[in-house]
Amino acid sequence: MVFFFIFGAQFLLAVIQAIGFSGWGACGWLAAVTFFSTSTGAAVIMLFPAVMFTLSALVMFVCLLRVHRLYRGGGGSFQKAQDEWHSGLWRDPPSREAQFNNFSGNSLPEYPTVPSYPARSR
Repeated sequence: MVFFFIFGAQFLLAVIQAIGFSGWGACGWLAAVTFFSTSTGAAVIMLFPAVMFTLSALVMFVCLLRVHRLYRGGGGSFQKAQDEWHSGLWRDPPSREAQFNNFSGNSLPEYPTVPSYPARSR
């Protein structure tokens, strides 16, 4: 659940940056469009960050949906997360070690460090 809270906050900030409220220091859509009356060249350049923040927010939203589906499909729920938080299960050393091993295991298949290629025939 901590992931959803932190990633949700990042998603919200990306949306705010994409919108680009004037005076907030963001180069989003509103700031770029209103800047066309001041300087067309600068406004065109400001459109690039607006597009990138929009794409970033869109990808974050898709990632949040996918992770939420995985979380729910694995039996996770808000009530279960609250129970684990209140019981302190996330601080339990065996539980923390299991969580660490889940994410730090060998992610690559076991291959020899130096592959043996067949000899070339000329």
